[in-house]
Amino acid sequence: MPKRSVFLGIVLWIALWILLAGNIAPLWANNVKIVAGSSLISDIVLALTEGEAEVLTVIPGASCPGHEAVKTTDLVFAADADMILVHAFQQKLPWLSSMKTAGEDGKPQLVVLETEGSWLVPEVQKEAVRDIAVILADAFPAWRETLFERARTRLACVDTAEREVLTRLAPLKGAVVAASEMQADFVRWAGLEVPVTYGRPEAMHPMELVEQIQRLSDRHIAGVIDNWQSGADAGLPLAMELAVPHVVLSGFPGFRKDVPDYGALLRYNAEQLLKLGAE
Repeated sequence: MPKRSVFLGIVLWIALWILLAGNIAPLWANNVKIVAGSSLISDIVLALTEGEAEVLTVIPGASCPGHEAVKTTDLVFAADADMILVHAFQQKLPWLSSMKTAGEDGKPQLVVLETEGSWLVPEVQKEAVRDIAVILADAFPAWRETLFERARTRLACVDTAEREVLTRLAPLKGAVVAASEMQADFVRWAGLEVPVTYGRPEAMHPMELVEQIQRLSDRHIAGVIDNWQSGADAGLPLAMELAVPHVVLSGFPGFRKDVPDYGALLRYNAEQLLKLGAE
C-alpha cells in the first residue's frame, strides 16, 4: 500500500476518533455541578450521571433532612453549581435561601421536586427517577437520550429489588405493627397493617403513649417500627410496654456505609422487618 494512502488512513482514523470522543464526552467535561437536598435525590442523580457530574448531598443519609445546617463549603459549592434539587418539604428551610443566593447570573437553578409519597416505596421511587431524568434532560438537552437510557436501567434495578424484597417479606403479610409516621407508607407497602403511628420523640406526650397502648391492647402486635432519622428510640417505650420486638428502618440511603443506594436500602429495611417474624 502506498505510503500516502497509509498516512491518509491514519489521519482519517484519528479524525474519526476525535469526533466520536467529542460525542461521548462525559458530563463532567462541562463541569456540571448539582446540589441535592437529600441522599435520596443524590442517589438518583448519581445513577443517572454515572459519576460524570459533581454532586453535593446537603443532608447526609444519617441526618434528618429538615434540621441539618449547611457548611461554608456547601455554600462555596452552591455558588458555582448549575442546579439545586430539593424535596418540596425543604423549600422553606433557612439553608436553602442561603444557597439560592450564593451564585450569580441566575445560577444555581432551584428545582423543587413535587414527587409525592414515600420515596422508599418502589412505585414512588420510580416516579422520582422519571421526574429527575426529565429535569436533567431539559437542563442538559445534549444528554437527553443518555439520561433516559440510564433511567431505564435504574427502573429495571428497582423492579428487581422490589420482586426480591416482596418475596422475602411474604411471611409477614398481615402482621400488625405500630410505626413511626415516617415509615408507615413503606411498612404498609411491605404488606403489614399499621393501625397506630406516632411522630418524633420531642412531639410525643406521655398520654399519647397511654392511648396507643390502649388502642393496641386487643390486637396481637408483631412489633414497633422506628425511623432512624427522626428518632431511633422514639417507639422503644411502646415496644417495652407491649413486650414486642423493636426495629429501626432508615428513610435514606447512605446512613451507613454498607447501605449506599436505594437497592441496598430496600434490602436493609426488609432485613430489619424480618426480625419481627424471628422473635
